[in-house]
Amino acid sequence: MKSKRHLAWCFDLRYTSYSIESEKISFFHFLFIIVNKLFHHGIEPVKKTLCTLIFLISLSAGAANAWAQTSRLYFAGYLGLNTFTESNFSETTTGIDGDIEFKNAISLAGAIGLRLTPQWRLEAEISHRSADLDRVDYAAGSLKIGGDVTSWLYLLNLYYDTNWDWKNFQPFFTAGVGFASHEAQIDNGAGLIPQATDDSIGFAYSIGGGLKYRLNPEMAITSNYRYVGTSDLEVDSYDIEYSNHEFRLGMEYDLPVDWLGK
Repeated sequence: MKSKRHLAWCFDLRYTSYSIESEKISFFHFLFIIVNKLFHHGIEPVKKTLCTLIFLISLSAGAANAWAQTSRLYFAGYLGLNTFTESNFSETTTGIDGDIEFKNAISLAGAIGLRLTPQWRLEAEISHRSADLDRVDYAAGSLKIGGDVTSWLYLLNLYYDTNWDWKNFQPFFTAGVGFASHEAQIDNGAGLIPQATDDSIGFAYSIGGGLKYRLNPEMAITSNYRYVGTSDLEVDSYDIEYSNHEFRLGMEYDLPVDWLGK
């Protein structure tokens, strides 16, 4: 039931984003729609981030235009550091539950982007990360464990580049939806909790913001933060929450495609 609600929200948001240009929906109206949907579906960890984004966007309204790009189509590459908070887990055969900890992980991503307007753009992104498991905390105590979760994320990201820029620096905000493919393995040499290996596919989403610096009309470097979450991992008899805070450095390069215009 939880996955169905996530998928329904995903498709609803996709059709909402398509109507931005045709219905002349403002960015603030669109962001309000996202907030309303996230609150309705109970995605609790992103509420503070959304409030921060709304505040920052209000500061950037009405300023000057950024340095023009040379093409509407571009390639982007990203290198990220993923940090994880404690995630809830439950195991059905023993009935135990508690928190599971992940070690920090490096992510790599590539994307093709299309600028819809001077401010709005879409990116189709593929990213990869592999996070080692560290320990579990449950009623009987704390237990060191092994294993890892390797994840591929396939996201369609909507970006808003603000009208404000200073010395070629330009803030931007982003939200994305898509799906994630996970390969998970849980190892416990002590034998106190069951071992497990399984694959799972589920809904994925992200939200964040950052800063872009344009080196020249063809190339820009970016730094940004985003919160990434997916549906719970189903690893044999385990059900595990999965989310992380991602800090990324990236580069955009305009592709010489003239037929799309500038």
